[in-house]
Amino acid sequence: MTSFIDTHCHLDKLDSTPEEAVIEAKDAGVQRMLTISVDEPSLDFVLNAVLQFPEVYGSVGFHPHDASAMNESLLDKIRQLAQTEDKLLAIGETGLDYHYLYSPVEVQQQVFRQQLMLAEELNLPVVMHSREAEADTLNILREIPVKSLGVAHSFTSSIEMAHELVEMGWYLGINGIVTFKNAEDLREVVRWLPLEKMLLETDSPFLAPIPFRGKPNKPAHIPAIATFVAELKNISLQQLAEQTNENAQRLFKMPHENSSDF
Repeated sequence: MTSFIDTHCHLDKLDSTPEEAVIEAKDAGVQRMLTISVDEPSLDFVLNAVLQFPEVYGSVGFHPHDASAMNESLLDKIRQLAQTEDKLLAIGETGLDYHYLYSPVEVQQQVFRQQLMLAEELNLPVVMHSREAEADTLNILREIPVKSLGVAHSFTSSIEMAHELVEMGWYLGINGIVTFKNAEDLREVVRWLPLEKMLLETDSPFLAPIPFRGKPNKPAHIPAIATFVAELKNISLQQLAEQTNENAQRLFKMPHENSSDF
């Protein structure tokens, strides 16, 4: 069976239990997954999940929606978690979201900068969220260039932004949105995107791909996304899986499947 990695999911938000989600994912060929924190409660969940499940890795950070809740104590908590647990591989989900503005723009930018500087301090990659904030996102990344780079998760921005991020060395996270009828701009990006700079993700329980649209998403849906992307790029599913797995292992310094650490 072809093996996949889901580089972005939220196991604490699924309808099923984490145990059920992991078992179903493995049955579908999704051998590893990164569960991502967005706020204080999910920091604790992510830590517990990576300790409980060999297949689960994590990223710790604060989403722009929740930036207003960030303080020095929580930033220190993120630092301590990332320093002490080897399976916490990245900082984030952090970034900018100007669509809902659940946190003010100035606060989002400040908290984004703090987490970028923390990633630089700890030599960890960044899991970045950017929605309707292209110019400010790129300006801040130019201001604080993180040596370990990162992934622009759930990428739906312009092809111009895609070009600039890839030129910086960043990866783009592609999920079920690419299958949506109104996502031709994203499909244009994916056709162009060098395979060496692509990661696969679900962002579950959100953004379920066709044919699961309207239902909760889950890591087990990665093969549906991968099949669509492979056809879009006119390559084999195996080639797509092998390269995107290699990309994830490289970016997140994740052990290979045959490693004794796995």
